[in-house]
Amino acid sequence: MSSLQVYLMAIGANLTFSTASMFFSIYSTRFNPTWMGTVKVSFAMLAFLIAMLLSGQTNSVPMSAMALLFFSGLGGLCGGDIFLFKAFTTLGAGRTLVMFSFEPLMLGLYGYFFLNQVFTINQTLAVMCMVVCIYIFMLERSKLTGNWDVRSFLWAFTGITLDAIGVMMTRSAYEISPDLETFQVNVIRCAGALVGFLIVSPKIYLQFPKDIWNFGYRDKIIIIGASIGGCFLSLALYLAALKHAHVGTLTAISITGPVWVAMLESIYYKKWPNRYLGAAFVFFLMGFYLMVIA
Repeated sequence: MSSLQVYLMAIGANLTFSTASMFFSIYSTRFNPTWMGTVKVSFAMLAFLIAMLLSGQTNSVPMSAMALLFFSGLGGLCGGDIFLFKAFTTLGAGRTLVMFSFEPLMLGLYGYFFLNQVFTINQTLAVMCMVVCIYIFMLERSKLTGNWDVRSFLWAFTGITLDAIGVMMTRSAYEISPDLETFQVNVIRCAGALVGFLIVSPKIYLQFPKDIWNFGYRDKIIIIGASIGGCFLSLALYLAALKHAHVGTLTAISITGPVWVAMLESIYYKKWPNRYLGAAFVFFLMGFYLMVIA
């Protein structure tokens, strides 16, 4: 697989997830983050199972790799999504996704220490640009609400940290068993996430099918489409890219997500981005450029 194919898949994964994130934000606010996470992973699990059975692509999975994948789903897809969706309800999808700018640092350090990949000065400067972005958003929240809303940013940071740990564990599983198939990997990860949601709120498994059944046609299409696109399709593309890519550079491509979702939110809510968002994106693009030339 060529580098171009790998990074095109990563871009596709980020665009599908960021598009779905706008709707995850809406329904997390309408219901709650745990409800939204359970719905998302449930539909994705079904799609991954069907894809795995149709493709016939399954290999023997060592117990160590199985455990890594299961707990990556439990932590990243369950715990990470709960905190991320909580941040969505207050900060919105666009600003929360900008917080993913911390993930290149986490994964870059992981690649440096465990995968013998280089972590450069440019990558360090890029992370500093991302920190400035987050300061700008916190300043914006202080102007709007009268406080810095540290709790919302901690939710986002916790979600991103758990997601990064999940990605590291998944990459480690690939290191143990390079022949793992993408659909198979995602089935195991989704199973771990569903166990996590069951522990957090068992009643949701009885409640969400009734909620979706009572939805209108438009809501059903949106929630199912967002779940399959934002989890099944984005994870399938991202983990296929993760198997071959340089970890730090791959995560830097997440720049495409916040830019895209900010445009979508402006169109959906018929509201132009404000000066804070504009200033944050200047530093965000600078960080992206530094990551690319790193």
